[in-house]
Amino acid sequence: MTQKWSMPPRRPHRRRLLAGAALAFILVIAGVAGVVATMPGGLTGLVSGAWPVASARSSTAAIPGVTPALPGSARPSDGPGAPSAGFGASAEPSPAPTGSPMATALPFAGLPVDPATAATLQRALEAARKSMVIPGVAATVILADGRTWTGVAGDAVAATHAKVAPQTPFAIASLTKTFTAALILRLADKGRLTIDDPLARWLPDYPNAARMTLRMLLQHTSGLADFFQNPKFDAALNQAKRRVWTPDEVLPFVGKPVFAPGTGWAYSNTNFVLLGLVAERAGGAPWAEQVRREFFVPLGLESTYVQGVGSPVVPPAHANSMFIGSGGRILPRDLSDGSTFVPFTSVATAAFSAGSIASTSGDLARWARALYGGDVLTPGSLAEMLTFDPKIEQYAALAYGLGVSRVKIDGRFVAFGHTGALAGTRAAIRWLPQERVTVSAVFNRDLFRGDDVIRSLLVALYPRPQPGASPGASAGPSPAPSSAPSLAL
Repeated sequence: MTQKWSMPPRRPHRRRLLAGAALAFILVIAGVAGVVATMPGGLTGLVSGAWPVASARSSTAAIPGVTPALPGSARPSDGPGAPSAGFGASAEPSPAPTGSPMATALPFAGLPVDPATAATLQRALEAARKSMVIPGVAATVILADGRTWTGVAGDAVAATHAKVAPQTPFAIASLTKTFTAALILRLADKGRLTIDDPLARWLPDYPNAARMTLRMLLQHTSGLADFFQNPKFDAALNQAKRRVWTPDEVLPFVGKPVFAPGTGWAYSNTNFVLLGLVAERAGGAPWAEQVRREFFVPLGLESTYVQGVGSPVVPPAHANSMFIGSGGRILPRDLSDGSTFVPFTSVATAAFSAGSIASTSGDLARWARALYGGDVLTPGSLAEMLTFDPKIEQYAALAYGLGVSRVKIDGRFVAFGHTGALAGTRAAIRWLPQERVTVSAVFNRDLFRGDDVIRSLLVALYPRPQPGASPGASAGPSPAPSSAPSLAL
């Protein structure tokens, strides 16, 4: 049974823009729906972005020291409109991890890395593409001193063998959440809202809005179910791939809450669609217009755009669902609906402020470096973003802050960022605070994660010392011209 709610009237501005951009030309290749339906969660292998999630752990389990609550039940200790105790209940955020945000400005990014380092990274990228059977991939590394490498390999469109170029945009899925989270914190910096506002201040008609805060939405501790996991919605997206969706059409597909607000953790795209609507009310402009004005333009992210609102500079890479063909070969099946939307119109527009942006690896690396390096938010807001509640790690296989995850890659590198997963496309950004290195990756197939490519690049850039090597000896290119790389422990 789906929720029904009455959303306050919104401007038709985005609906007109999306409808104008959603002209479609051909029917999707026969059989795609059947292949997509076999993905975990159906079509929505999807805007997950925060995975890996420990599937053996229940996100509805009680937190030690917190009274268990049935899904959707009220906590009697909470007064009307008061946020429930639990995640984010502390009046003061815990300190941000040492080494971030940066106290000084980062060096200008843009000068190329040396040829030996470029060759090493390109070999690693091509090896990753081959081992993961990726049709097309792009990646960017920005070193501590600002030197930059971007590598590409393979096909943007498998059917025509159109090659990936550095300017080729990919759907970035849940990396969109990093922009939405930054926008909410930017609005907080401007005094338009606070992240501890109850949702009822901005969307008073949304169910249970008085008991969840914007912080809970940013953390995924609201208890709201993910509309992308609703089988009825999954079927609707498959049945009409060229349909344009709006948030007020999507939100009725949100199911019953999976736990009471503040008493668990569950990744949900619903949280960030609601945050996009909050940003529109607090910022007085469409969400897409605000992220463009606040971030895309000032940071020079010229190849980054909201699908259906902005337009790609060059044709985007098509998403692919992989299948086993004759002779056991793994082959790509193009998911395009003939439009410029990736993977196709219905899922891209339904994702809205949770997953509708497209970008290049170069733009994404610059974004991650600016955001986590301290050039986007005030120090206080960045510290809030990079505060990781330890309770969350009981329910997920990673630490999660405000629209950002913290992971350890290859057992060595502590990294902030996010991953993204839409049907047939993957993306990831990672900022390593100790090394001050940024890595991004985008590619057009399912199953694997963006972090899988990022790990390959970091291992190539920072090879493990060989047995018997003298202390401090480097087996590979040094990312800094005057010193060996320092590894996070």
